[in-house]
This record gives sequence, C-alpha cells and structure tokens, in this order.
Amino acid sequence: MTSILVLDDRAADRELLATVLGYAGYDVLTADDGELALHLARAHRPDLIIADILMPGTDGYEFVRALRADALVAATRVVFCTATYGLEEGQRLAEVSGVTHILPKPCEPEQIVRIVAEALEATDDPPEPLAEDDFHREHLRALNQKLVQKVDEVAEAERQVTETLTLLETILSAAPVGFGFLDRDLRIRRINETLAAAGGRAVEDQLGGSVAEVVPGLWPRIEALCREVLETGEAVVNHDVTIQHPGDPEQTQAWLASCYPVRVGSKILGMGVVVLDITERHQAEAFRATVMEAMAEGLCVLDRYGCVTMMNAAASRMLGWSEEELRGLPLHAAVHFQRADGSLLAERQSELTAARIEGRSVQISDDTFTRRDGSLFPVAYSAVPLFSGTSVRGVVVVFRDTTEEQAERTRAQRELNALTWIGRIRDAIDENRLVLYSQPIFPLTGGECSQELLLRMVGRKGELIPPASFLPVAEKYGLIGEIDHWVIMHALPLAKHGHQVHINLSADSVGDRDLLPLIERRMGECGADPRDVTFEITETALMRDTDAGEAFARGLAAIGCGVALDDFGTGYGSFTYLQKLPVKFLKIDRTFVTDLDSNAGNQHLVKAIVSLAHGFGHQTIAEGVERPETLELLSRYGVDFAQGFHLGRPEPSAVA
Repeated sequence: MTSILVLDDRAADRELLATVLGYAGYDVLTADDGELALHLARAHRPDLIIADILMPGTDGYEFVRALRADALVAATRVVFCTATYGLEEGQRLAEVSGVTHILPKPCEPEQIVRIVAEALEATDDPPEPLAEDDFHREHLRALNQKLVQKVDEVAEAERQVTETLTLLETILSAAPVGFGFLDRDLRIRRINETLAAAGGRAVEDQLGGSVAEVVPGLWPRIEALCREVLETGEAVVNHDVTIQHPGDPEQTQAWLASCYPVRVGSKILGMGVVVLDITERHQAEAFRATVMEAMAEGLCVLDRYGCVTMMNAAASRMLGWSEEELRGLPLHAAVHFQRADGSLLAERQSELTAARIEGRSVQISDDTFTRRDGSLFPVAYSAVPLFSGTSVRGVVVVFRDTTEEQAERTRAQRELNALTWIGRIRDAIDENRLVLYSQPIFPLTGGECSQELLLRMVGRKGELIPPASFLPVAEKYGLIGEIDHWVIMHALPLAKHGHQVHINLSADSVGDRDLLPLIERRMGECGADPRDVTFEITETALMRDTDAGEAFARGLAAIGCGVALDDFGTGYGSFTYLQKLPVKFLKIDRTFVTDLDSNAGNQHLVKAIVSLAHGFGHQTIAEGVERPETLELLSRYGVDFAQGFHLGRPEPSAVA
C-alpha cells in the first residue's frame, strides 16, 4: 500500500489530510515537527511526504534540506502545504527547495487527492535544491518578506482594533443600552453610564463592588441566574427585571436583561451583562392590559384567516368562551354563523369577512352573535383591518351586546305608539267614533237572556278597532274615566223596555266619586230600569282597594243595579270578601272554560266555583264557550249562564 507522511504543526490540518488520504486508500503517518518527521521517514520510507512550509522550530524548507542530505530518503517526493504564502510565492520557494507540487490551504478533498496522485505518478527525479548559500539566502529573503508582511498585517490589525475599541467605548458611553462585565466573583469590572444609572451611583463608585453590594434589593432575584451562567457556560437572555427607581422609591423601572459567559479558550473569565430599559413599554403594556380588562365592549383580534388571536375579558363574558378556548378558531364559524332568525349566514356574505378580505373598515349596528351555549344575542360592531405594508394581516373587532338598547328602543317605540293612540282616542271621543257591540248571555238553568255590551272604536277609514288596541293606553294615560262616562251615557239607553244589559267598567271607575251620581242621573234621563243593568267589574279591580270596592259595589246595589265579578278565579281569590260584597254574578274567566272538556283540572275548578257561588247565593256566568261539548259540561255542572262564539258573536247594538 502506498504510504504518505503528513508533517504539520496544526493538529486539525494533520487530521484533515490523514482522513482524506485514508479514505483515498493511502497508508498515512503524521508528525507535528521536523525531527519526528525525519525519524519516521527513515524508519518507514514513505512514498510521499506532505510538509507545511511555515512551522516553529524546523520549518518546511529546513526539513526538505535535511531530507535531501540523507541518502537513505533523499529521493522521497515532497509536496509543500501552506496557508501563509500565496500560490505563486509558495511555488518559487518550492523550486528553491527541490519540491515540485504545492497544496494550498484550505483545499477541497478532491484537490488534495488529485495533487497527491500527480506527485506520486511523476517519473522524473525530484529537482535538486539550490546550493546551500543560495538556499539560505533565498530562505532568509522569503522569511524577511513574510515578516515584513506580517508586521504590516499586525499594524493594520492594531489600527482596526484601536478603531473598534474606540467605537466600542463610544457606544458603551452613549448607547441607551446598559453594558457591564462581571468577574467570576460577580464583582463589577466594567460598566457604562446607562447601567450605572440603574444602581443610582456613579460608574467609579460601582467598579470593584459586588452586585450584592451595588443593588442589594435586586440581588436575591438574579443571583441564581448569574451563577447559572458561570457554572454552565450557557447564556440567559431576555429576563424581565423590575427594580425601584433610584431617584423615586414610589416608581419602578423595568429592564430586559441578558447575561453571556466571557471565555478565553475554554476558561470562563466572567460574564457580560446587557440590559435594555423597557419601562415605557412595560407601562404601556400594563396600561393596555388595564384598558383591555376595563373595556365594557368586547374586543377580538383576528389573523388574516379570520381566526382569533386575542380576546378581552368583556368578549369572553358575552360569548361564553375563554380566550384560550377560542384562540385559533375561526370567529365566523364559532359565533357569527347564523342570523337572528336562526338561518345560516355564509362567511362570504359577512361584513366581517369583507373587512378582512377587502381591507376596509365596517360598522354594523344590527347583527347577531351566537354564544357558546347556542343562545343568540344582538350586537353592534366595528371591524378595522390591520395592515402590514399594503397587505391585510388581520382585523380588530369591537362589539357590544345591544339587548338592552333594543329593549329600550322597543319601549320607546311603544311609548311613541301609545302617544299616537292618545291622539287617536281623543279624536274618536270627540268625533263620536266609539261604538257598542253586544254579545248574548244565554241562561242554562232558567232566567232571561241578557246582552254584554262591548266597546269598539271606528277608525277614520271605517275600520273596526278592538278594545285591546286602545283601552290599555287609555287606562295608562288617564282617558279611561272619560271612556267609562261615554259608555254609561250610551249603554244605559239600551236597558229600557226590559232589555237586560251588562256594562263593563274599568278599575279606575271604582274610585270615581262622580260615577254613581252619573249612573243614577242617566238612568232617570233615559228611563232605564236599574234591575235590568248589571255592571261587570274585574275581581282584581274590586280587591285592589277593598274598602273603595265594597263602597262602590254597595252604591250600585243601592241604585238597584246588579254587580258581576268579571274574570273570576284569576284575581286575589279572597273568598271572604264575597260575604261583604253585594255581588249577583261570578263570571268564570275564559281560561278555565275554553278547554274544559279536555282539562280535568279546570273541570274541578269550575265545579268548585259553581259550588262556592251557589253557597253564597250568587249566580255564575261562563264566558269563552266555543264548543258544544263545553256547553254540555257547563250545564251538567250547574252553571247558570254562558256566552261565547258557539252561542253568539258580538254584533252592533240596536241602539247607538
């Protein structure tokens, strides 16, 4: 096997050449100085020697000179290897030494193998080196030239180092970043003005002092980190540190600190400290966090794909999702996928999508979000795109729950509608557009048929307006008393000639002291018989003020009129007052009658009311009879009278 001896004082270069040549199939010997190389050459007689030119002690020139002087190994071919000399200069020195091939450093493995192969394949005898005097002269010339070059290089390097140090000192003194160097005892050896200001003392007062002495309040929090850097040799970067402001104990400063091990070779001499004052940023983040938490509006930040990246507490409360649960999910699919009526909303139809895709701000006053539990709630929101250059990188969405606002608008609209009705009611009274309809009340156990008079309003266009549309407004805004007076004036004439009528009075009339005299006077005017008139008053109206209710009922009885408790069973249920009130009829509310044939509970209740009424000497009227089966049951239970659509619908009264 072809053998090669590698001579180089640098271990890394020797190992590289040995590895490359070993893989190429050569047997490789190595030596780190000329004497060892000569000994190995004599002992092993290698086919080729690769020798570095510039080495301490015996350099490459001297080694080749000694090699050629030994007859045993004088014919061994030599390849010079150099990183110090250029190729042209190295080639000239090789010729002086009797060497034909040069291997520059660094060199690719393929080039190493090629040059070695060329040197081994050469058939000519190695050239003779120059005569000794000429060789030494040329050797000295080359060394002197290289020395001059190195001196110039050192001078240039010193100049660059001086400039670098000057620049570094300028940066250290002027930069807003704090720099310092601590030795292995964690004493301050170098520090700039910025870092010194954090300790509240001048630079010269801190040099030589330990960190524990200079910043005693901070030391317990950073000691472990400092020792970790020195022990492990690993840097600690971007560590948040908060300290008291040296000039104002009420204020704090925030620093971003990094510590780096400082080495010479493998030995750690200490560590460098770099700190950046982030107090303003820290305060801004704290302010932002406070504002985010204090905002009543919900806030979500979406990325370019519409997925949630951040959400504040108000948004979490309204949506029912925590920020961690919703982060990374598409906002549309999570909370904005349906309209108020439950129909699906395609993402491409969403204004939120338009803000993200088209890069335009939107403001929506009426939309719907879906909570985590599936419930819907109305929202108003604004969406503003976030730009990176000209590209949209996300959207900020601010929204609020408008449930209360919508309820307030609804209330305001109702009030507005009510105010509109006030004018319509007033006009109807003034223009005599109130009319009375009558619905028959049929006897089931004997007696005469009577008529309940029901109030209606006629609109300007002739349309018939039911009482539920205007009576609540009249009651709320004080027009009901005037309407009751109108009813009395127009209803009592219908009771003459033996016609029995039931007239409804509002709760406000119970306390109207002028009403009883009006009833009595009007009866006299129209010739109505009080015995043919029954006033229907709700159980709730009479029981609201029992004293006033009892007085009003007795006043009607004194005139000779009958009293019917309307909607009986839905009010107070204080049956004790039935003994005190001169009531003639208990009118069973329609809620107990409508489904009587299928509702066992109502059947028991109606039976109880009938039994109670008869026990007190009252008669009963069941309203809301719409089916023959219901009428049959009422007859069976002993109800005295019945009315409803099955028996007769309201019709215009015969007399206006």
